[in-house]
Amino acid sequence: MKQLRFAVLAVAALTFAAGPAGARTTTRTSCPRGSACVWTEPTFQGRMAQVPSTGCIDSSIRSAVNTSDRTIELFMGAGCYGPSAGTLQPGQETPDIKAGSATGDCSTSTVNHCGDDQSPAPDPAPPG
Repeated sequence: MKQLRFAVLAVAALTFAAGPAGARTTTRTSCPRGSACVWTEPTFQGRMAQVPSTGCIDSSIRSAVNTSDRTIELFMGAGCYGPSAGTLQPGQETPDIKAGSATGDCSTSTVNHCGDDQSPAPDPAPPG
């Protein structure tokens, strides 16, 4: 009986030390050079995904790094629309952010999210 109890405790200890099955943790150094990456946990932990140069990635974004040559825009909600959660210029990173989507393509919105001006584009002046 003592041997069985010891075996069960040993297996439990090894399982606890190994962490949850399928869990994958990365760090900001895991982001390929020349890319922009986001993580599901603060301080570049949790699951990592690369931000596409065109299109949008929906994710629970809690940290991000930009080693690309383009500006990355982060949005509060999904679909890369709505309020901005912030931008990351080339070479910038943030260990703690709350965003729901990100893109490297700044031409998809009427608001210049990726530039310095965060206001909507002005209406053209009327002729005359």
